[in-house]
Amino acid sequence: MENLNMANDQSFPVTRKFSEIQSKPISWLWDKQIAKGRITIISGDPGLGKSQITAYMASVVSNGGEWPIEKGTAPLGSVILLNAEDDPADTIRPRLEVLEANLEKISILTIKTGEIERFFRLDKDIEILEETLIEIEDVALVVIDPISAYLGKTDSYKDSEIRSLLSSLHKIAQEYDVAVVLISHLNKTSERRALHRVLGSVGLVAGARTVFVVTTDHNNPERRFFLPLKSNITEDKKGFSFSIQKTILDTGIETSQIAWEKD
Repeated sequence: MENLNMANDQSFPVTRKFSEIQSKPISWLWDKQIAKGRITIISGDPGLGKSQITAYMASVVSNGGEWPIEKGTAPLGSVILLNAEDDPADTIRPRLEVLEANLEKISILTIKTGEIERFFRLDKDIEILEETLIEIEDVALVVIDPISAYLGKTDSYKDSEIRSLLSSLHKIAQEYDVAVVLISHLNKTSERRALHRVLGSVGLVAGARTVFVVTTDHNNPERRFFLPLKSNITEDKKGFSFSIQKTILDTGIETSQIAWEKD
């Protein structure tokens, strides 16, 4: 019996001929920008609007609305937000309200054990994320903001650990056809290329199919750029420009929103 168990635990190769694999098109959340079933990184220095962009994306997906510039339509679906830096009540909800998001379709995810509520951890709670996707059923977008706050005991600078973690996350994204967007800050080494300034291991950038950076226009500090740094699934030469506009809700709460430029 012991020998049988050992035999069952042995690893063995699995091969599939490409003649047995059916070609299929990429499923897009935001056409030619953010793919479903893939991991995307949005990087940049603090305070430039990365979380504003994900609030905008959540709003569009929750309404099945139009994306900027090309006016493609987003698939209608639910959104899961993991946000460690912004308060859900005084920051995130007002941003969603001013964008007229469908709040019923956007949820924030934390973990509760007994009376203790804590942040989700990618190194130990990945099965809970999968259970949440099964429960909600129509999730189209998961945002993790910032990725560094949700790594748990994973060393963000150890390539093997990051690649293993992202592999598990990617499998879930593929199985449930969900776009996963990770927010990351840049390191302070300004001499390096922008792609090498994404905070943490190179495995983080390598594991993502698309990487964007948010930066300022040197000629106009109020103007921001949302620019592609890497794309393995589409061309990476088109960027967007935007500004952050302050707005006051009917309730008197002050908030802000993305204003995309026309080109």
